[in-house]
Amino acid sequence: MKAIIGGTGFDRMEGLALTRGVVENRYGKVELFVGEGLVFLPRHTAAHSVAPHMINHRANIQALADLGVDEVVAIYAVGSITDRLRPGAVGIISDYVDFTAQVHTFFDEGEVVHTTSDEPFSSSLAARARREKSDLVDNLVYVTTNGPRLETKAEIAFFARQGFDVVGMTLAGEAALLAERTIATLALAYSINWAAGVGEGSISFISDEEIETLKGEIIRLSRTILSV
Repeated sequence: MKAIIGGTGFDRMEGLALTRGVVENRYGKVELFVGEGLVFLPRHTAAHSVAPHMINHRANIQALADLGVDEVVAIYAVGSITDRLRPGAVGIISDYVDFTAQVHTFFDEGEVVHTTSDEPFSSSLAARARREKSDLVDNLVYVTTNGPRLETKAEIAFFARQGFDVVGMTLAGEAALLAERTIATLALAYSINWAAGVGEGSISFISDEEIETLKGEIIRLSRTILSV
């Protein structure tokens, strides 16, 4: 079983025969959509009603594991810190930094387990993505902030000095838990704005029309990578 995890702008997947369901595990209830060989999980729910810092990542990832998912394409809307990934562009995340205060492990009840994080994402899935779309920006570093507020200019300037490319609020929790459940993951980022203090003027986002175009391209790419 394969899965696509969608975020902002990717709360629904039109054009696919998917059936909505709600599953429950020890961590909570999860809304997801299941079709032949594919699970779509909207991390903010289909109604986009769950803020980034309130997402129950453990329930979400456990639900995928329980369904037998072995490969995931996770899609992230990000703010651009550097011009490596400009607003409207799509890229592959190769590493991340976690600046949140959230619990990102299944091993928190007395079991001591250290999951390696030197290669947090699947090299084979990334290679498939490059073959399908050669203009993807590669080797992006994603810094995860707690949210729900956007970052200050000083924070973004600090992140830029550290060499981080993009910023968002959801990747670290998912990536760590997917690794603990040994689910191969490709993390795709698409930029919807310049981060605070980058570019000219105040923060402005790409248009809904641009997001819809990107959504179609990224969904097609994700399905091809997963062969679903």
